[in-house]
Amino acid sequence: MKSRRILVAGFAVGFPLGGQVWMMLHYLAGLTRLGHEVLFLEDTSDWAYPFDPVLGYQTSDSTRGRASVEALFAHHGLAGRFAYVSQIEDRVFGISREELDRYLATTDFFLNISGVLPLKEEYFQAPVKAIIDTDPVFTQVKVAGDQWLRDYYHRHDVCFTYGYNLPTGETGVPLSDIDWKPLLPPVVLDFWPRGEGPGQGFTTIGTWEARDRDVEVAGKKLSWKKNVKYEAMIDLPSRLPGARLELTMSGMKENAARFADAGWQTRDALEISRDLEVYRQYIRGSMAEFTIAKDQNVVLKSGWFSDRTATYLAAGRPAVVEDTGFGRYLPVGEGLFPFADADGAVAAIEAVRADPGRAGQAARAIAEAHFDSDCVLTGLLRECGLA
Repeated sequence: MKSRRILVAGFAVGFPLGGQVWMMLHYLAGLTRLGHEVLFLEDTSDWAYPFDPVLGYQTSDSTRGRASVEALFAHHGLAGRFAYVSQIEDRVFGISREELDRYLATTDFFLNISGVLPLKEEYFQAPVKAIIDTDPVFTQVKVAGDQWLRDYYHRHDVCFTYGYNLPTGETGVPLSDIDWKPLLPPVVLDFWPRGEGPGQGFTTIGTWEARDRDVEVAGKKLSWKKNVKYEAMIDLPSRLPGARLELTMSGMKENAARFADAGWQTRDALEISRDLEVYRQYIRGSMAEFTIAKDQNVVLKSGWFSDRTATYLAAGRPAVVEDTGFGRYLPVGEGLFPFADADGAVAAIEAVRADPGRAGQAARAIAEAHFDSDCVLTGLLRECGLA
């Protein structure tokens, strides 16, 4: 494969928490391992005030976020491979403005993860441009109803989506004349060696509630929130004597005590996620993941698959995940267990507990066959005519 100069745009310094930063690193390190020269670009525009992982809220100072990202990148051979353009702080961090301009002018391929980069002409100079939708259904509905956003996506030559089933046209999600290409989240497998022993607990890490992200498709109102769905399963620990069920969530507030009373182990996600290595070890030290999914993906069977869940599988930790239709393209029933209701969740958790070693081996095999960054990113480049 010919070596390319690649610009990867995304969001990391502005939200320097485990899941977000590791997702960016998998793209950067994965493309580098394929022999390409890579630079990460993030631009605050005038609105993306950086989140401070220690204070727990947004500020005008990106020091802590930059320190976390710099340390992780450097540890994995990517020192000096990022540019953080902070309009808020009126500075370019990482490399100089002059170095960034030279890189932009000579880039072969622009990869825009999640579409958060502001629309500035200098960022779109590459002859080949691609964008990745990491929040399917919500993205497609927003694109359909917003001409500016639709034009933004059309500025790219190839549009990928984590909604693996959406391109079939069978889900009812509006596609806005965009030729969406299905994509699985890449994982650099040796970043996630198998955890030792059976691990502790059925865990997950996420956000309890999100505002203003519900959508309507074909007359159906579909929620982005997870808290209501967990409420329906609050009694799950009583049905699984001896099982450790953990909810590591941000924003649970008074709900944490109620769920603890019902037998759940509750933790603040920020305590785990703000240290990128603690986040990784938390996943590797789990017995398995247990998590529900957004109704938008469950009801419409979009095929969405979480990049976080992919790291559980890579770490040899099976996943019990609410069904979004991913069984159409991934093997299920051993390392990966979809469920549709509480009864299905109980059966899947019991299956993992019966033989966690076997389930863990199957989980790692799924990651090797389907999420290996070498394969996923080679396919991405091939789809863009670059491999």
